Amino acid sequence: MNGIDKIERFLSESDCKWAIRHVEECRSTNEEILKIIQNETELASKGVVLISNWQSHGKGRRGAKWESRKSQDLLFSIAISPKINPSHWTRLTHASALGISIGLKKLNFNPEIKWPNDIYINGCKVAGILVESYPDIDKNGIKGGVAVIGVGLNINSKKEDFCNSYRTPATSLLEESKNNLDELDRFLIAGSILKELHLQTKKCEKNFADVLLEIKELSSVYGKKVEVQLATGISISGTVTDFGKEGEIVIEKETTSLGRTEVEIISSAYDLRFL
Repeated sequence: MNGIDKIERFLSESDCKWAIRHVEECRSTNEEILKIIQNETELASKGVVLISNWQSHGKGRRGAKWESRKSQDLLFSIAISPKINPSHWTRLTHASALGISIGLKKLNFNPEIKWPNDIYINGCKVAGILVESYPDIDKNGIKGGVAVIGVGLNINSKKEDFCNSYRTPATSLLEESKNNLDELDRFLIAGSILKELHLQTKKCEKNFADVLLEIKELSSVYGKKVEVQLATGISISGTVTDFGKEGEIVIEKETTSLGRTEVEIISSAYDLRFL
């Protein structure tokens, strides 16, 4: 059974009709998948996954670059036309984080979600998510707009592959595995991850509250003291006490020496660190 067959077997279990494409290399899977659906517009409503063995200009949040050695890790993007208003497409980041985490748990890993889009294992980053929205892409013959979910998941990278200048320590599933294997099956892992991603992104349409409940259980920030830096440069410190209806974090902060508190609801942030 080849790699694509493994993925399709997993997806069939969740009645997922996503088309699967595989390329040796590209600039960015997010960029490349847009070209695919613009040439084959029917794939937007069906959903399509592009997996690449390597990308030269992989993108992270805030313009960061996602680096990975060729054929070592899992680099993919999903293009879908969500059946919800574009104002709610931010849900896809949270649902994707949950889907990846559940998929990893079923493979006997213990992931945590660092709000909003990073997956950690044992305090080290193993995966990142970048969701890009194109609600006005209808002009190219695609109805309803397109959301692109880009994922980088470290699978077979080793400690020596990670750059010492990374802002946060990195790890891989191989490094965290207790099986003492020389290499993990990327496509088997991709199947498990994509199956759960499909299930959780579908929940965004009607049952996002259920998604948030599961995120709370897997969150590394819930109940923790954090400092959040906003894009404006303002920093907010306090304890994460809840999640908002669209996945925002609710921070309770002390404002006076008398212990009075105020609540901040934050939908996006430039950076978040633990205190």
